Amino acid sequence: MKKLFLSVCICLIAFVTQAQQQPKEIVDFNTYTNNIEKQRQDAQKIKNYPVAEKVTREWIGKYDVSSATVQKKFMNYQQVMYYNLACYVNLQDRRNEALSDLEKSISLGYANYYDTKVDTDLESLHNNPRFKAALEKLRKCGDMNYILQQSGPYNLQTNNNLPSFTYQSADVPQLVTLKNKFNLDSISGNGDEISKFKNLLLWVHNTVRHDGNSANPDSKNAVNIIEICKKENRGVNCRMMATILRDVYQAEGYPTRVVTCMPKDSLDTDCHVITVVWSKTLNKWVWMDPTFNAYVTDAKGNLLNIEEVRERLVKGGNDLLLNQNANRNNQNKETKEEYLDYYMSKNLYWLYCATKSEWDIETDKPGKPAVEYVNLFSGTFTTQHISGGSVKKTKRFVTYNSVYFWQKPDNI
Repeated sequence: MKKLFLSVCICLIAFVTQAQQQPKEIVDFNTYTNNIEKQRQDAQKIKNYPVAEKVTREWIGKYDVSSATVQKKFMNYQQVMYYNLACYVNLQDRRNEALSDLEKSISLGYANYYDTKVDTDLESLHNNPRFKAALEKLRKCGDMNYILQQSGPYNLQTNNNLPSFTYQSADVPQLVTLKNKFNLDSISGNGDEISKFKNLLLWVHNTVRHDGNSANPDSKNAVNIIEICKKENRGVNCRMMATILRDVYQAEGYPTRVVTCMPKDSLDTDCHVITVVWSKTLNKWVWMDPTFNAYVTDAKGNLLNIEEVRERLVKGGNDLLLNQNANRNNQNKETKEEYLDYYMSKNLYWLYCATKSEWDIETDKPGKPAVEYVNLFSGTFTTQHISGGSVKKTKRFVTYNSVYFWQKPDNI
């Protein structure tokens, strides 16, 4: 249950920081929830499971009679409370009750397959047919690698009506200014192409911190994003991190794209955005993620692109390696299990990117033409759910052809 504790507490802390913007009944229920959470944690630490069960049931009872507004706001927390209740009840040897509470949590949308499968609090249930059935149901919505494996193949049929992908030349004035302002030649170093990619990735990672809850600046280009973050002492989301790295790479003459990696669940707004850069050395796109200072290799240390990572994840991902210094904000180390097996397995179900990789492409300006995006789907998947990027006015294209989507830049 430790991971569940952490995720819930983080949510509550984030909620408190926004409390002044919430209705009073939401603020009051959040205060109540924080109090219950402390009691629950204190009881669990000393293995006083009857008390932990009691305060958990108290929270569920109060939630059940709360207003629709409160219930909607805390519905995800309700799922976790039923799961925790299952653990506490099972630790008191009431297995049938525990199974019912586990089934209830799943019916409410609980989807943490990985922790459930190995949670020692439920170990005595592992051979029970009801537990196995619940775990299989959970797998279909919570095992992200399993879901990705069911996505189906690409269709390589050619569609001549799709737009071309274009990239900005390094001699564009804005990119020249960026290059000189931050002395990017010195940062990239005198090594080979791959070492330059890694040096610039690390520089962006260390220059701006990641903050997924931070609002995007109006002007979405590397210079403005960096200046805003320094001036306001704040971070930006993964999309803006990838935007900075795109501009940095293109200022150094490397064709680059910002690629949005999407989950299958159209209600899941937790997508991820990374940068891919064209390597002449490897003759392919290379995965570079500035949010986590992350790149992916095979067992021999060869850098991989998004499609190669996705193909290997579909096959189980056993031959994938994450760089040792992958981390978030130089504080939390990323592991292959968390980053690839769960997070990116979830977020590689479908992809999209702008057809034009250029300065300020997602900055909204009066009279600016619609930004073109191409969605890459596989199997028979389609969706009308679009996270939208940063510009409301967009033009969308759809392809199932991965060869088209990952085509080599012109004039390379």
